[in-house]
Amino acid sequence: MNGRAMKQSLLILMMSLVMQAPMFAESVSSKSYQKRIELLTYLRELEPIVKNFRGEDAEGKPTELNAPEGKEGFRMKKYLEAKRIYQEGLQYHFEGNFSSAYQRFLECQLGIEKMTEELSQLYILRAEEMMKTAMERKNPNNPMDKALLDISIEYGKGSYFRQDVMDLPREAPYQRRMYDPKEAHYSYNKYDIEKNMELGYKHLGLAKEARANALKVEKNLEKHQKLQPSHRKYRIDLYFGAINLARDSKANAINIYKLKYPYDNYYLNNSQAKTEASKDETGATVEGQPVKIDGVTYDFTKNPYIKYDNRLQAMFDVRVPEEYRVDHADVRGRVYELDSNNMVFMKYDQERKKALNVPAKPAQGSTTTPQQ
Repeated sequence: MNGRAMKQSLLILMMSLVMQAPMFAESVSSKSYQKRIELLTYLRELEPIVKNFRGEDAEGKPTELNAPEGKEGFRMKKYLEAKRIYQEGLQYHFEGNFSSAYQRFLECQLGIEKMTEELSQLYILRAEEMMKTAMERKNPNNPMDKALLDISIEYGKGSYFRQDVMDLPREAPYQRRMYDPKEAHYSYNKYDIEKNMELGYKHLGLAKEARANALKVEKNLEKHQKLQPSHRKYRIDLYFGAINLARDSKANAINIYKLKYPYDNYYLNNSQAKTEASKDETGATVEGQPVKIDGVTYDFTKNPYIKYDNRLQAMFDVRVPEEYRVDHADVRGRVYELDSNNMVFMKYDQERKKALNVPAKPAQGSTTTPQQ
């Protein structure tokens, strides 16, 4: 090769290298951009989840929503750490240091993967517990309370209640009704109750399957392979899928409570905020008891934030047991404590709070409950 040809070859090589340099930079910037959008979506979806299930603090005690540093729950602490790393990545990204930004985003992705793995397990366990509890009697001392299996047996088309009691022709008013009218809702709602049980366990099974598939990703790799960002993204998506399917299962359990106990929200319609009077096994009248929402009892009929339709907020729906009302709010993507502050304690409407004589919010862990 003569000198001229060598110079031309070197020139072509140098030009190709110069042209490839911005291509590599663009590739890293593109990956950084895509990861930035992806992680922002994850963090936004995690926010209400972590606020509802903050976890205990370092001493194993329940935590408040806006707890000071060092007192936040362990899940909230991990979430805040992921946000901090993500923010560092943003700074590098907008500075144009895409390599460092991408590294920070990958660290944030790893933290989100670990959080969603633990949260998916928590959601599955809570959904399973809610389904089991919804199938049983909420109040064993109430003779009108029925377990799901009893409803299936006693209120079907071929049952004694339907054939010989409810559907039996009678001449009113000379013949009295042979059943309590409040018992009839079991017959009307029987199919819907059973269908929600079926769908609830179907969603629960799919949630378990999604989580199991996420855990298998690493096992399915070859010996020379390592987890790549694409693998972690796939796992996170499966974990979120498990969380959302568990939410669907929780929603089915909540529907069962609503169908089984339609009269439990009677307290919203009377100024004394009492549950409806009932009768015991001997036929004696049992007076209703005042209902407390987050430790507060007052005239809920005057609360301007209460809606009596399907928009009824979780904290007012006492058809659902108190320990599951946070799940009721979470299913809708709401934060239970924020709703409680804004609608029960009227945090931002002090004048209305005074007019309705709303007591102050009880301290965290307080054993006393304010009365009207």
